[in-house]
Amino acid sequence: MKKLHTRLHRAARTASPARPGRRPRGFTLVEVAVSLVLLALASGVIIAVLRQQIEQRKMADTAAILTRAQDALLAYVTAYGYLPCPAIAATNGVENAVVVGTTRTCPVETGFLPAKTLGMTGLDTAGLLESAWHDGAGNSNGTYLRVIRYSVATLAGTANAWAPVNPGLGAVNSSGIRTAVQPYFAGTGNPVKNNHGLFVCYSSASLLATNDRCGLSASNDLAPNVAAIIWSLGGDANDIASYSTDERQNYTPTVARVVISHPYIAKGAAGGPFDDQVSWISYPAIADRLVSAGWVQ
Repeated sequence: MKKLHTRLHRAARTASPARPGRRPRGFTLVEVAVSLVLLALASGVIIAVLRQQIEQRKMADTAAILTRAQDALLAYVTAYGYLPCPAIAATNGVENAVVVGTTRTCPVETGFLPAKTLGMTGLDTAGLLESAWHDGAGNSNGTYLRVIRYSVATLAGTANAWAPVNPGLGAVNSSGIRTAVQPYFAGTGNPVKNNHGLFVCYSSASLLATNDRCGLSASNDLAPNVAAIIWSLGGDANDIASYSTDERQNYTPTVARVVISHPYIAKGAAGGPFDDQVSWISYPAIADRLVSAGWVQ
């Protein structure tokens, strides 16, 4: 009996409730504050990663848009024998061209891609093709900061009839016209004729207003004397005040017929920011289409 009583007494002690006044321990204010700080840091990292992924996706989508625009321009050359003139805000996606007889001239060499003339789809309400950052920035004041830019070589200073904005370079089915036009894009030989194309340069530093406009350094010459250039002002297009020197050249050229192209540079980094995306069409590519379609021999 004594042993049984001892066991019952121990069991009762074990099953007895907690002593009055003792409560489960909770989080202190310091622990809560530390947890909130860690949560904020983790959220900041996640948001930064998501923003970077969105930026990369929009750049990839914009690259695809530029490729589509380039294909449309080459198809247009095949069909009509010439490159269209740039569009301006007032023409709503239609090329801004002046036609006198059989000669076409472009009032401006640089403007917007004439997407409506090219028959492209997915245009905004103004008939223009936007980059992947299609938020309408600049539409209200006519700057159209998200719209794809376009420049075409009109061979300024030469006979406009020979420019690639004219069918068959101004002389349909002429066996000698292509040979005659080539020096204007070659960058060698007669200095009166050469370097009348467009220039894609690596940097806006040391640009020249004549001859090879990328300057004296060969490393700055990405694509001299091309027939056409298409480009996007990038994700920061709506932040004109923060444009780098290279971005300003692409927005409002200090040196005519020059567009800058180089890898992405983040805001705050040396030489940055730069997120413009550029593509171009060489004169040989135009000549190939003209010959294949029978516009020139």
